[in-house]
Amino acid sequence: MTVLQTAPIPLPEARPAPDDTARLLSGRHHDPHAVLGAHPVGDGTAVRVLRPGAVGVDLLTAGGAVPLTGGPDGLFTVLLPAVGPPGYRLRVRYPGGVETVQEDGYRVAPTLGELDLHL
Repeated sequence: MTVLQTAPIPLPEARPAPDDTARLLSGRHHDPHAVLGAHPVGDGTAVRVLRPGAVGVDLLTAGGAVPLTGGPDGLFTVLLPAVGPPGYRLRVRYPGGVETVQEDGYRVAPTLGELDLHL
């Protein structure tokens, strides 16, 4: 697998707001789809992944692999220069091994609408 030549943009906008981060990490966020997955940010696309216990995450696209930045909280982010959600897989590195995630559950829109959630 090749590494993309276009480097991710190291902007703070890739990281969610501190309140969103705190609610995600505590399991109290009412709408994690609004934060996790791929979202337009400025002239690029932010991809955010929550993988507690992981030591690293790579975004795997048709063009190659892009490392996400993250910390010990398990929240990994990258801001790509392209606009629009990319098709991607994830390569997640844990202390005990590597897992390739074929479908990130936050890559697609939720299947429940507002009425379903209300009921």
